Amino acid sequence: YTQEEAASGSGIIVGKTDDELLIVSNNHVVESADTLTVTFIDGSEAQAQVKGLDSDMDLAVIAVSLNDLSDDTKNAITVATLGSSDDLKLGEPVIAIGNALGYGQSVTNGIVSALNREITLENGSTGLENGSTGTFIQTNAAINPGNSGGALINDHGQVVGITTIKIVSDDGTVEGLGFAIPMARVKLVADRLIAGRPAAMLGITVLTQPEESGGLRVYEVVQDSNAWQAGVREDDILLSVNGVSVDSLDRLKQIVASLVVGNEATVRILRDGQELEFSFVIQSREALG
Repeated sequence: YTQEEAASGSGIIVGKTDDELLIVSNNHVVESADTLTVTFIDGSEAQAQVKGLDSDMDLAVIAVSLNDLSDDTKNAITVATLGSSDDLKLGEPVIAIGNALGYGQSVTNGIVSALNREITLENGSTGLENGSTGTFIQTNAAINPGNSGGALINDHGQVVGITTIKIVSDDGTVEGLGFAIPMARVKLVADRLIAGRPAAMLGITVLTQPEESGGLRVYEVVQDSNAWQAGVREDDILLSVNGVSVDSLDRLKQIVASLVVGNEATVRILRDGQELEFSFVIQSREALG
């Protein structure tokens, strides 16, 4: 037999066209849903449809038809002001807004505890699939189930991140470890999902710790990928992509998120003390498996 279950999450209105509202949330909030219902702050509800999902980035865009909303709700809706996560400073005050525990909108406050925090998710983390690695904004603003996909906002009222995970422990000794996807990455992925473009990949896996000389060491190149055929190999040091320096895993993810499948990418690498350049056509994530 089967049993229906309801789960709750949060979202941010990032766009409004003549026909629909565009809402960003987490992939893990919506990917397994048979139906999606959006509840607005005035209590009104509307059905939503998925525009696009990115499980690797844990981001999703859903849409609500404006025809399903009352005039009062449409007039009250405001598109979020998106800020720059690149300008965040340690100790800067932030607030998290979301549907904590499904009780409805709630607000918690805290500070930016760390930037570019690299987390490999294991048992005891909630939000993403175990074993995946991401780079996040760390905050001590309380984040609870139902907050996923909600806004992390600076003191100018700008959304600087999407709350996505928290670290929990069985003995309750872990406190104030919440994480948000930086808005710089959210914008790139959301724009691609809204446009309906496939996710791009270079076909290169790198080690996450930057080299002392700069760049990231190539751990693996997908066999027979365009990068492999162009000449990129294991143990090369990836220095830049299309002229943009690769100084961290987060920077590389931002670069890849901005790439368009079918366009050409030029990578600069360091091999045995010599700098080399290789150009190849960008492939989709699906094509590279």
